[in-house]
Amino acid sequence: VSTQSTGEYCHVGEKESKWMSDILGKDVRLMFSPEKTLSGDDMIIQSLDPVHIIGESSLQAFSKEAGWDVEMERFRPNIVSVGHDAYADEGWQEIKIGDTVMEFDHRTTRCLITNVNYDGVRTADTMNNLRTLRPRCEKTNKPVFGSYFAVKQTGHVKPGDKIILVKRRNV
Repeated sequence: VSTQSTGEYCHVGEKESKWMSDILGKDVRLMFSPEKTLSGDDMIIQSLDPVHIIGESSLQAFSKEAGWDVEMERFRPNIVSVGHDAYADEGWQEIKIGDTVMEFDHRTTRCLITNVNYDGVRTADTMNNLRTLRPRCEKTNKPVFGSYFAVKQTGHVKPGDKIILVKRRNV
């Protein structure tokens, strides 16, 4: 842990940094900060909300409304919830997965990158379907799909862990 006048940041790990370095083709050091933005002598760290969750049933409902099978990869979630009603994440205020506690931060606004499939090929017009079928963000007027959650209590999350609703939010 390193403390500077602007805040605190932690190295995620050598293994993770090497993995990202190999992908990017240059040396990087992955860092984490509980704060939104930090700066140091030779870096600026932008730490957006760390966990993006979309429900499997939400994608199924959206695909049905859109009239074609939309791939989950277009939306790049960190966690896909299984066994919940469509759009259930929109009503979650606080959840627990494994021994990690997360709290709702904001809805995920969508951009044109959803028109590009996982292989990088521009295909069906997901964005127009989103604009037509999904609610809009009040600030940006962009369509929303999925939710960002901030980690409130760190812990371990593994595949198959259930999402436990701790507190519901008013929507």
